Amino acid sequence: MSKKTKIIAVAIIAVISFSVIAVYYVQFRHPYTLPLGENPTIGLPIYDFSYNNIIQGFGNIPVRPGNTTFYHNGIDFGVNATTTFVCPHNAYVDGIKTWYNDKGGHWQTNVELWLNPQWTIEMTFESWALNETYANLQRNAILATQGQYFTTNQTIGNLLVHGSGAHVHFGVLSNGNAICPYDVFTSSAKVTFAAQFFKVNSTPSWNMP
Repeated sequence: MSKKTKIIAVAIIAVISFSVIAVYYVQFRHPYTLPLGENPTIGLPIYDFSYNNIIQGFGNIPVRPGNTTFYHNGIDFGVNATTTFVCPHNAYVDGIKTWYNDKGGHWQTNVELWLNPQWTIEMTFESWALNETYANLQRNAILATQGQYFTTNQTIGNLLVHGSGAHVHFGVLSNGNAICPYDVFTSSAKVTFAAQFFKVNSTPSWNMP
């Protein structure tokens, strides 16, 4: 076997080995909280709507009626006072990150919840912190840590209010593609959500194609 052939063979083996490890990690990094092939039925991430002052829907949101839109890949629950948010489904914390959002102009903490290799839930705590001190206060108000297991309705943490835009961005992804969270809410969650949406909605619908 020539030297070039040996190098190619080693490279192929390395690629295959990496791929096997990557697939194994994706499939088995946490126990499944939802059997593969099943669609989840999830609860609401908020149970006390006392301070909920705005809900922004999923999909193509009109910036100016009849003109431009932007794609919103989740549902926003805005509040005007500290509010507790909960885990909507049994899940493992698969990622947590506090970072400065240049586009939004504020700090935020993203919490990714893992159900299985197909389904994940994102809860982004955006207190509208404009500096790292407030960002850390918000991070400390979140109970989640990497790898932690949460049961349905267990408290994830509190959303603080550091500005008028404070909200939790709530997203559901299937195979990495965002879907409207309402579509996988439980029946009771749909009823509760719909009633609250029509009180504080900032968009015409909770799902805008």
